[in-house]
Amino acid sequence: MSKSSAKRRGRKEIDRNYFFGDVFIKTGVAAGVALGGILLITPFTLADTVYDGAWDYLAVLGVFAALGLASFMYGRHLRREATHWDFD
Repeated sequence: MSKSSAKRRGRKEIDRNYFFGDVFIKTGVAAGVALGGILLITPFTLADTVYDGAWDYLAVLGVFAALGLASFMYGRHLRREATHWDFD
């Protein structure tokens, strides 16, 4: 059998993946920090929110949490693509 060689990517692609990976990671962390701050200054608990039926508040928090997590994970993927060879 023949040994496959690693596919070499261009420098522009590596730089682009590294840059946008960093941007998406920082965006995800910023969304998490913002959600943490909102939860800290909100004067009621999660149980009170469910009891009062404020589902729109929980939906907004959930959407921003999902977007922040997805952004963070996609950024990690791009950074890995930029810093690892195909045979790693």
